[in-house]
Amino acid sequence: MSDKGRITIRDVAAATGHAVSTVSNALAGKRHVNEETRQQVKEAAERLGYRPSVVARSLRMKLSSTIGVLVPDVSNPAIPEFIRGIDDVAVREGCTILLCNTDELVERQVSQMHTLLDRQVDGMILISQHCDTPEVRKLLDGKTPFVLIQRRSARFRDDYIGSDNLQGMRDSVNYLYELGHHRIALVTGPATSSTAQERLEAFEASIAELGCDGDPDLVYRGDYTVEAGYEAMHYFASLQKRPTAVIASNDVCALGVQDAASELGISIPADMSLLGCDDIDLARLRRINLSTLRLPKREMGAAAAELLMRRIHSKRPPTPREVIIPTKLVLRESCAPPADGHNAKRPAERRPLVSPD
Repeated sequence: MSDKGRITIRDVAAATGHAVSTVSNALAGKRHVNEETRQQVKEAAERLGYRPSVVARSLRMKLSSTIGVLVPDVSNPAIPEFIRGIDDVAVREGCTILLCNTDELVERQVSQMHTLLDRQVDGMILISQHCDTPEVRKLLDGKTPFVLIQRRSARFRDDYIGSDNLQGMRDSVNYLYELGHHRIALVTGPATSSTAQERLEAFEASIAELGCDGDPDLVYRGDYTVEAGYEAMHYFASLQKRPTAVIASNDVCALGVQDAASELGISIPADMSLLGCDDIDLARLRRINLSTLRLPKREMGAAAAELLMRRIHSKRPPTPREVIIPTKLVLRESCAPPADGHNAKRPAERRPLVSPD
């Protein structure tokens, strides 16, 4: 046993009578080691309590077995599901995650990226991060592989995993329209977000296609916070002609809409329908019961990690890949026909848009 008390591969070799190279090959699963030797080495390693040295493995493979993950707001309840998906793959691959919070600030993101690169992470996953500013782009264009989730570059082709924002928003508007709503409002995400921009474009296109009220006052430029939803609801309530339904940029924003509605004496859904986006765990609580567009967050995180692992181990220059994953409406109790009883004419045939919770 080594002086420091750590069981080494030499101890396993001494216990089995095999050469260190044979033990190393057996533990690595090399095919040329016969099954009897492999089993003998495995049993000795388990009996002695041998654990391979991560540092030695990293030096040998020239990898750190760590990946960096940058998130915009670690307190956002949608974030953990992305992380779970990434971790599912990281654990399988023997990697450790280094999690960094950026608060949507370019300066903080750049600082965190420098920290990750200084620690020689094998790759990075950026969830809803800035990816076009010169400072960020300079770091992204280095040798470290990266994958973007839910926010893509407007000018560069990168590996990207996203939800189907266009179809998701069309489904949301169509559902409210079929309930009878013609005056539908939207609280957008931040202007820097490609996801928010895609949803806004799909919202405006759907409103025009269905012949709904295209009043520009029905679009509130917000973000993904409770405060944005709260302020948006006060703004919509101040309009001479209020919307009969509101689509929030995410469920956290929708909670702000609900809070303000309660304060203003506006009943959801009796006076106004509300539809969120994300399907966080809070959305299903009985006192919230938020109808929402479910994003496959864990699946997206896993897809990003799978793609990153391929990039890390590939020796060929990558061709950027884009993966778009479908969304699904989940109906609870925050949407109903408008209070005036008006019902829009339903299309003769429509594919199913919703799923029960």
